Amino acid sequence: MKTVLVTGVAHGIGKAIAEKLSQQYRVLALDKEIPTHHFFEQFYTCDLSNAEALYKTISIIQKEHKTLYGLINNAGIFIHKPLNEQSLQDWEKVIAVNLTAPYILSQAFAPCLEHGHIINIASTRAYMSESGTEPYSASKGGIIALTHALSISLSGKVSVNSISPGWINTDESYVATVEEKAWHSSGRVGKPSDIAEVVAFLLEREDGFITGSDFVVDGGVTKKMVYP
Repeated sequence: MKTVLVTGVAHGIGKAIAEKLSQQYRVLALDKEIPTHHFFEQFYTCDLSNAEALYKTISIIQKEHKTLYGLINNAGIFIHKPLNEQSLQDWEKVIAVNLTAPYILSQAFAPCLEHGHIINIASTRAYMSESGTEPYSASKGGIIALTHALSISLSGKVSVNSISPGWINTDESYVATVEEKAWHSSGRVGKPSDIAEVVAFLLEREDGFITGSDFVVDGGVTKKMVYP
């Protein structure tokens, strides 16, 4: 059974990815928060905003697992504040978790991912924004750029792709309104399983031809023409 490492598994998209992949792969889970589910074989606690702690955790994983088939960089944090209220600390923390940690993990595990996959979870906010989301939008734009850069550096060895979710309803108690559903060409908002299925699809590709791409999974919203 092939081994994959998934970050940010405690809730939402990460939980769905772990659940989906645990049916076919040996899942190693990495998160700051201990999950209440058990869709993994081994769990590692780490604050991804702390580079020193991350390097230590990577060292432990490398000693226990000599090879990986997949690295899914899913962990991310979101800050929504007016621009004039954003602090440098806000910026640095979001960039650390959402962009620096995937870079560190990809660099560290690339040598043991021969003919494997790196899959980065980006966001449609890399392409479109609302006010007050500068750190998050910048981090997700960076993830897409990091993805295609890694795909060139690891050409012929590791397939590297990203997925940009749109509105994914991670709150199981929330019911989308009729208007919210109608805004989507799909007629509904997204589910965490929608993203997990794309991750599984990419992992099944073993010939390396799909690489350097970003897959937008947003129910068609970013293709919808909007007039004032």
